[in-house]
Amino acid sequence: MVFALKKHISVLLACAALLGLLGSCTITRVHKDSAEISAGAAAAHHPKTDEDLNAVAAALIAKDMWAIDFLVNLKMDGKYIYDSTGEPGLSYYPVNTPDYADFDNLCAELDTIYCSPGSYSRFFAYPIFGDPQVFDLYGETYVYPHYITDFEAKIDTGSIKTSELAPDTVSVSFDILNHDFFTDGSMPMIKTAEGWRLEKSFFFHCAGRLDLLDVENAVLWEDNPILAPDQNAGSAKRFTGECMFYNIFVEDDASPWDDDAISELYELQNEAFRYLEIQAELFGHELRCYATGADSSLYLATDMHIPEQDATSDTYWFDLMVMEAGYGSVNGLLEALSEGQAYDNYGIIVNVNKQGRSYAIPCNPVFYDHGDYYAERTVVYYSTDTDYEYVLCSATVAHELLHLFGATDLYYPYDGEDIRKQLVIQYFPFELMHYVPHYVYSATVSAYTAFRVGWRNTLPEQLMMFQAEG
Repeated sequence: MVFALKKHISVLLACAALLGLLGSCTITRVHKDSAEISAGAAAAHHPKTDEDLNAVAAALIAKDMWAIDFLVNLKMDGKYIYDSTGEPGLSYYPVNTPDYADFDNLCAELDTIYCSPGSYSRFFAYPIFGDPQVFDLYGETYVYPHYITDFEAKIDTGSIKTSELAPDTVSVSFDILNHDFFTDGSMPMIKTAEGWRLEKSFFFHCAGRLDLLDVENAVLWEDNPILAPDQNAGSAKRFTGECMFYNIFVEDDASPWDDDAISELYELQNEAFRYLEIQAELFGHELRCYATGADSSLYLATDMHIPEQDATSDTYWFDLMVMEAGYGSVNGLLEALSEGQAYDNYGIIVNVNKQGRSYAIPCNPVFYDHGDYYAERTVVYYSTDTDYEYVLCSATVAHELLHLFGATDLYYPYDGEDIRKQLVIQYFPFELMHYVPHYVYSATVSAYTAFRVGWRNTLPEQLMMFQAEG
């Protein structure tokens, strides 16, 4: 009995072992089939070889180039995607490309290029200044052209190579064509549930690298080839360092000066100086403004009539006064006043105690007689009548002093069209060279004016049109 039981147990154990072996083979086979199916799907959905990934990357980059042309350059097939006919100026235009006139359709196309909406949302916040260039208006795609120079850099698709960074991330390297700073680059390509996508656009890849490169500090302001002739010229070159201003109080029979008026004028000057020093500091530059006081300033009287109101039609009267005083010329006057002094820049402030519109006479090498105006000067009309259009305030003084160092009026009085005027209103409506408030701290100094006076070494691409002659 006992032997017989052991025999039956052995048989049962053998059968169990056989069933177990068969079971394990079945499980193994099922597992193997699942892995093969999964691997096959992945191979079809996510290419594995470098050659396949290169092709995927090239296709995505080609679509990215399309997006840049559409969203940055506002072009498709070389043509603008809006109708700019009509009166000159700025307007919102609907996109006239049928496939992407619907904003959702445009976003759906971008979803096939970039790994998430956050990857391409920067397009809808571009450019830096002013309203977005491409935006959604009640479900339709609209554009607001900023007249920015086209982004012409391209990726050489024949140079594309991929290398794995992580299981779901590949680095795409390439050569860059038509870029001022870069000849090559790389950026990530991400594996998503929908397929491979770019982490971000090549356009913002370049912008990010420019930030890292810190182009602002890679070029000296005085060496920047885009400087206009009237920048870095005359006695007031770059509005940095220690700047000395010589007060000249002039008067005719109708406009004598008194101590109270002189004292109030100095208060306005000092407020303007402090404001400008703060603005320079905001752009990373040290500025110290000095001026001659009541005891060290020059006082000139004349029998001739000093023009008032809009005096810009007659500016030579001060030269005549200086010659009568025996200095020969305004240049000679500056030379005499600054003898033995060592400041970085010099300027002359001609103060007139009557109503009039203040103005500046900077040095501009474009003009044949620019040598006569090496000594840069501003004429400031002192008036306390608050009902008068050109009542003197510290903002006026600051505005005119900026002119001496190359700042231009941003209301563009000589432009035949209104494009730049309207862009200024949109980009920096409270800019001091466009808007002169009674309280100077209500005004700002824009990146453009900062470049003009030497507080920025470079000019953002978006603002280049302001540098062009009107």
